[in-house]
Amino acid sequence: MQQQMLLNGAALLIIILIAVNTMLLGLVVSRSFTKPLTELHKAAQALEKGDFSVRAYVKTNDELAQLGDTFNRSALALSKMDEERLQLDKAKTEFLSITSHELRTPITPLKAQLQMLQQEYFGKLTDKQKESLDVVLRNTERLNKIIEDFLEISRIEAARLKFSFRKTDLQEMVKETVRFMDGFAKEKNITLMASSNELPLIDVDPDRISQVLRNLVHNAIKFSPIGGSIEINTELKNDHIRFSVKDQGVGLTSDDQIRVFEPFYQVEGTLSRKHGGTGLGLTICRGIIEAQKGKIWVESKPGQGSTFYFTIPLTPVHEIEPIKVLFSPKIDIEKKIQEEFMNALGPIGIVEFNELRNKHALGKEDLYNYIDSLEDQCILRPQHADDMKKNIGKIFGEENRKEEIETTDEDTRGVAR
Repeated sequence: MQQQMLLNGAALLIIILIAVNTMLLGLVVSRSFTKPLTELHKAAQALEKGDFSVRAYVKTNDELAQLGDTFNRSALALSKMDEERLQLDKAKTEFLSITSHELRTPITPLKAQLQMLQQEYFGKLTDKQKESLDVVLRNTERLNKIIEDFLEISRIEAARLKFSFRKTDLQEMVKETVRFMDGFAKEKNITLMASSNELPLIDVDPDRISQVLRNLVHNAIKFSPIGGSIEINTELKNDHIRFSVKDQGVGLTSDDQIRVFEPFYQVEGTLSRKHGGTGLGLTICRGIIEAQKGKIWVESKPGQGSTFYFTIPLTPVHEIEPIKVLFSPKIDIEKKIQEEFMNALGPIGIVEFNELRNKHALGKEDLYNYIDSLEDQCILRPQHADDMKKNIGKIFGEENRKEEIETTDEDTRGVAR
């Protein structure tokens, strides 16, 4: 019996030793696989966020090492492509700026000489000659306006947009703008009505704000019927001031509302074709407002007029960032956001997405606040709301929402901007 017990104990000990050795060997083998896979996974995540300098260091001398090698070559190729893209963007902006400036240089003396001819400085003109000069001068003015618009676009994209901040009475600035536009409005017997609540004196560039307001009022006059009215309202809203320009014009479809701030876009089937234009006016307005971290959007229905809104912060933004308005990755980002809305909210998601896009509220913080409101209304469960926030964060290249809120950086807005 004692011998049998000893044999059984020895057998059990041998089995335990074999099991331990097998487990240790399994751990070693498993680690030899999981460590390089983890390395590749981390590198792939960094690459997804746009870090093309990342490399995977896999030294297993097997197929995994070959995979790491392939990954590194791909990352290098993407890095070169990104560098070329940045150079192309810079070259495009510089080309636009230089070309616009060079085109503008001969326009000024050309216009001066034409005006001297029109005023018969060089001798009497026949009626036909005067008519011909009128046509040339009008087209010279139009060409000069196009060049000015391109210069402004190049400044926006290169972060060279100049702001001269000073304490400003915005109510008085609005009144001056209305007086300036009143002559143009009277040509169509249109009444301009301005209203405002009490506004604080704040540091802004009144010329830039007036430029945006004039453009919106000018468009409202163009697309309003004869004898109509336009309402201009200014009010204090929390940490910003909101302006609105409401007309009684032809209105915009939902698709037009989405695209109206895009460069060169002109609304089909309305008076826009009759009045012409480059389609850059609203794009420049968007660039000016977003350079100050404000928002600009439109609310409209076909046949019921339009209301254009824009906001400016109470605290000016002195460090101007470049804003892409001609060539922007906004469309790709918006497509991913739209898909996330549909996944999270079903068919109603596309409606909610379009409403936010119309208001240019597709920034990261805008979307996070919107998801919070859905959670507060019990439309989304806390877990689903958290998942949606994480997915939205990944679209903008953020893994951790907490870090995003701490930095409070703006996104795309314009994506979105």
